Amino acid sequence: MVEDGAICTTVNEDMTFDLFSKAHYLVLIRNGAIIHKEVNPALSSANKRPTVAKRCVELGATTVLAPHGSLCYPSYLILKRSGVNIYVTRPGDRLSISVDGYGRTNAWEVIYSSFLAIKERIDEVLHRGK
Repeated sequence: MVEDGAICTTVNEDMTFDLFSKAHYLVLIRNGAIIHKEVNPALSSANKRPTVAKRCVELGATTVLAPHGSLCYPSYLILKRSGVNIYVTRPGDRLSISVDGYGRTNAWEVIYSSFLAIKERIDEVLHRGK
């Protein structure tokens, strides 16, 4: 459990985790309660994952729960340089207020997420022309 800190993550309407680039909401949690909920700023941004990371830092998060595939290299750098603890969750799992059971991020997560971000960007460009 995170003591005296705020947890930031992205969720859908049913409070299940979803990718930084796709979730409907960004939420901030403190002492077991959601204290801030907003439409995910990544949905209207070209730099989706980094936009979420920056917003979590702006909101004062001390911990980020990053759904698997969300933590591209720029996002990772934004969070690490700000001293934020990063844990990886599974997309589709229900939001939990505790970090117990979540693994800390690692290099493979950042590499996978970076490739996924590139793939999403290419898909956007290809489908924009149709």
